[in-house]
Amino acid sequence: MMRLTPLFAVLVSGGAGLAFAGTGHGLIGENPTSGHIVCASESAVPRNQVGRRLRSAGTRSQSLEVWIDRKNGPDRSVEGAAGLWSSGSAFEGGTFGPTSFGACTAQASRMLITSAPVFGHFAQAKPRRALFGVNLSGAEAGGGDSVRPGLNDFKGYIERYRFKLIRYPFKMERMTPVRISELQANVGYARSKRVPVILDRHDYTWRKPEVMIADWTALARNFPDDGSVVLDLVNEPRGFDDAVVTNDWMQWIRDSKVIIAGLRKNGIRHPIALEYPGWSATFRFDKGEKPGKACESAGCAIDRDRSGPLDPINLTYISGHRYWDKGSSGTSMSCDRTWGDTSGFDRFAAQLRKRGLKAYITEAAFGASHGVKENCKGIGADAIADVKANSDVLLGITWWGGGRIWPEEYHFKIEPKKNTRFKVDVPPFIRQLRGEQRQD
Repeated sequence: MMRLTPLFAVLVSGGAGLAFAGTGHGLIGENPTSGHIVCASESAVPRNQVGRRLRSAGTRSQSLEVWIDRKNGPDRSVEGAAGLWSSGSAFEGGTFGPTSFGACTAQASRMLITSAPVFGHFAQAKPRRALFGVNLSGAEAGGGDSVRPGLNDFKGYIERYRFKLIRYPFKMERMTPVRISELQANVGYARSKRVPVILDRHDYTWRKPEVMIADWTALARNFPDDGSVVLDLVNEPRGFDDAVVTNDWMQWIRDSKVIIAGLRKNGIRHPIALEYPGWSATFRFDKGEKPGKACESAGCAIDRDRSGPLDPINLTYISGHRYWDKGSSGTSMSCDRTWGDTSGFDRFAAQLRKRGLKAYITEAAFGASHGVKENCKGIGADAIADVKANSDVLLGITWWGGGRIWPEEYHFKIEPKKNTRFKVDVPPFIRQLRGEQRQD
């Protein structure tokens, strides 16, 4: 469902206006389980094609005990609501929420996050398995994005290659109404296949909080907030230049909390992926700084900043990157074994776990469809095993190197040759990237 600021509030049967913040409703059915209470102001259940048509005043016949969402089944029913509010025409679909039922408490608000999203994977305390996916590049390319991913690319990677998570790098200034409409179609297709999409602002620039809030509020309102779309605020941020808080990591955590709180205040309830100074490198997340030493890692900054929660609704996840070549620059397909023989993801997971955090690894690479270096095969296999073994905190991984933008010789190119990429047998390397056994 797409969360939009309600354009109007329909009236309860008595004719009085509704104060959204003070009302709640009962959600019944098999999924979510019976008995959950959620806030009317935060809910959009039932969604499109409400089974019991609204009266002109937005009320239902008193002989009907529930609103039934015909499109999504009887497991999306609302009990006891006299009326509905809507973000659009009450008679032509849109986003709906119930009104006038009981008291809405803080606990009820939290229960929405854990029980209502269509894409429950994002809200589970321990998902059944991590999601294996890819970056679909092109929309972030310098000099133009004419080779940006289209619907055919999304279909190929989801239906043909069977990836379960897509990261879409892009530049915000290119998001015109036409481009947004194009991206909505791509995201809508992925959502229909239950494949979440991470929207990645891929320009490396940390902006003032008010700018970040305004930019992401405007864009996010065009996409569902049921967990099917994740907001990656900025890729590998740099440019921290605060005159007062001169430590990059402490400015990062201070600003991040302001940005996230501002987005939540604006009604943006999408999951958020948060990258950090130091190229978002997983092995730089926690440097174990001693007391009295300035922070040089995101983990240190998170530990020391006591200004409040990272996210008021607890839907923000760390976004980490890892390349295993020399300098971790991603410029070579040869792995530098001085880093060690393992991926290091298990150590990153332990650092998250002790802080009660979760993460997506949104960039990583160790080879290509046209080959994997011998000194990378073991590391790649270990990375996949570590993601699987730590799925309580590592929610998924998107490998770098997907999309038509990459030349045939690119050292991290995921696809087979362009003219047959969705026609030939799926290469063993792609099967490995989606979590199957190691490539021979």
